[in-house]
Amino acid sequence: MKTFIFSLFALISASVVSAQSLTPAEFETRLKQTTTPQLLDVRTTGEFGGGHLPDATNLDVRNPAFGDSLARFDKKRPVFVYCLSGGRSAQAAEQMREQGFSVYEMQGGYLKWTTLLKPIEGVPAQPATSAKAITPDALRQTASDNRLVLVDFYAPWCAPCQKMMPIIEQLQAQYAGKVIIVKANADASKALMQAYQVDEIPTLLLLKDGKLTERLIGLQTAATLSELLDKNLQ
Repeated sequence: MKTFIFSLFALISASVVSAQSLTPAEFETRLKQTTTPQLLDVRTTGEFGGGHLPDATNLDVRNPAFGDSLARFDKKRPVFVYCLSGGRSAQAAEQMREQGFSVYEMQGGYLKWTTLLKPIEGVPAQPATSAKAITPDALRQTASDNRLVLVDFYAPWCAPCQKMMPIIEQLQAQYAGKVIIVKANADASKALMQAYQVDEIPTLLLLKDGKLTERLIGLQTAATLSELLDKNLQ
């Protein structure tokens, strides 16, 4: 009986170890601590070509040959796997677990990794941009001259930021003369990000009468932002 219980415990423990889900920070730390890590991007080749984690190998989990392609990986070493947002990496981890691999999945995937401003490579050159740095002093002056200021921290390579851009433009037109909306390019405005402790994009800051009153992180809907502005305009 004791032997059975011990074997069952060992089996459960092995299963937990073989497929752990880690936050991007935990994923990055474990990756750095691992000697010659195996990093696998299971998105499409098109997605991979738009940017990926440094030194990642690309295998599309939806390709019928995915299972056979795993033969190139060493089962004696853990595999760090990620996709765009976490769904496909879970599928890949399941297949790899069945083949005897030890797997670490990244929660939130590439989207979360990039919004946390973590290192990437292979990003196609962006068209020349006229984005200028927004300095802390410049924002403080704008906030002192205007009762309500909404700051949108974004980057051209950030998918959630791009998705929210039409919403920001809609708000600019809707609240013209009532709210000043400042679009701060994260790549150009590092000092501003440091001053307001912004380490994830998109991030929106609402300054009322010169003071920071709201901080919204991640993709926001037009309804949410309109409600916020309307409440503060009263």
